[in-house]
Amino acid sequence: MTWQTDLLERIRTQVPGGSTVEPYGSVTEPGTLDGWSDVDVALTLTADIDAERLLDGMPWAWQEHDTETSQTVRLVLVDGRRVDLTVQGERVLLPTPPADNSVRFDAALAAVRFGRGNDLIGMHLVLGIVRTALVDVMVAIDRATGTDHHRSGSPLDARASEAQALLAESLGPDLALGAAEFAGRCRTEIDPDHRADWAGLRAVIALGAGG
Repeated sequence: MTWQTDLLERIRTQVPGGSTVEPYGSVTEPGTLDGWSDVDVALTLTADIDAERLLDGMPWAWQEHDTETSQTVRLVLVDGRRVDLTVQGERVLLPTPPADNSVRFDAALAAVRFGRGNDLIGMHLVLGIVRTALVDVMVAIDRATGTDHHRSGSPLDARASEAQALLAESLGPDLALGAAEFAGRCRTEIDPDHRADWAGLRAVIALGAGG
């Protein structure tokens, strides 16, 4: 048994009565599973259900897309497990997203891509995280000076050198973690109370490395 097959069984036991659970992808071929694999499941729900109860884990980051007939949720749990849900009928209920939800999700996805040797997509995601971080710093400078027109630099321009040094690091899951940590530091420039939490990302990397 793997955590992926265990999670699938958990979903089957927790969905409301009369719901259907249809797995697809690698979880249907256990021999292909590795530490970087997620769980892909199509659900038809007869009632709403809380994501934490359904998955026996706290959502740490996610993407959600709704249409008139379906809900698609890609979730990373705080313990590093990942699941993609395509939901019809009723809904999977999610908590209030953290302020850095998109950075968390992209960092987790980047770690997985790097872990699988897909360096191109991994670096593409890392660059997006770094760009988001630098935008936060630019906003901080604008707020401090009261203008978005600047003839010269500021002490916060040192963040550019930090970004350059980060991107010179070796490609791999740890680069995704470094980018996330950089984004967390930059976020505090516009939100001093921000407290970054990379537990889910570290757990994703640990699960992947463990095979």
